[in-house]
Amino acid sequence: MVVRVKAPVRDRRTRCHRAPPPPNRVWLYALDMPGFGSNHSQRVLIVAVTALALILSIAGCASTGASFSPNGPCLADGRQAGAYPDLEGRLPRQFEGKAPDRLDSGRNCSDANLDTLKAHGVHELRFAGGLWQLAPETGVTMAVFSAPGLQADWLGEFYEAGARAASKVSNLTVSHPTVRGSAAVRMDYRDGQSPQTIVVWSAGPDIVHVVLTAGLPDRVVQEAINSFA
Repeated sequence: MVVRVKAPVRDRRTRCHRAPPPPNRVWLYALDMPGFGSNHSQRVLIVAVTALALILSIAGCASTGASFSPNGPCLADGRQAGAYPDLEGRLPRQFEGKAPDRLDSGRNCSDANLDTLKAHGVHELRFAGGLWQLAPETGVTMAVFSAPGLQADWLGEFYEAGARAASKVSNLTVSHPTVRGSAAVRMDYRDGQSPQTIVVWSAGPDIVHVVLTAGLPDRVVQEAINSFA
């Protein structure tokens, strides 16, 4: 899937003329997606295939409102390397013999980015994630989410609703396997020509782990799941 954006590119939330174009069906593990509209299909957390290099960053330009800070009351969604070291520390240090190409953490508190989670009483969602690009068109994202009472089903609901609303997603199947002793939600689908998978499972009170893969066989999906400590 290719997103074509006419110059100048303008971030809808920051109104920044220097903001990069949005990635095509983002690999982003987090719900924080500056530059995207409020349509749920534009916020679906799907691993990108051809746009891994077009990662949007909170630091790309200054916000017109409150700036992101990992401390104190949550006034703005955002992420940055080292924001929440405890969550980043839950992620595998290496996968397939290499460190992640990107590692950061953050939090969301806006209605737009919490979306369906808001209905479950989630007012602030913290997260950390790492991206491993294994080849030009394949990659793995591993993430940790945290909120009081957070359940895997809630994140699964978010992902599924977004996938069903995305025009390029086809052959979506949802299953409920057991992952590391916990009930999980798994989605397999195609985004264009790329097979992709999302697996979501609880990893303890208030903690949910997520693996997202693009263009990779089930063997690698399982290896990613097993790589969590």
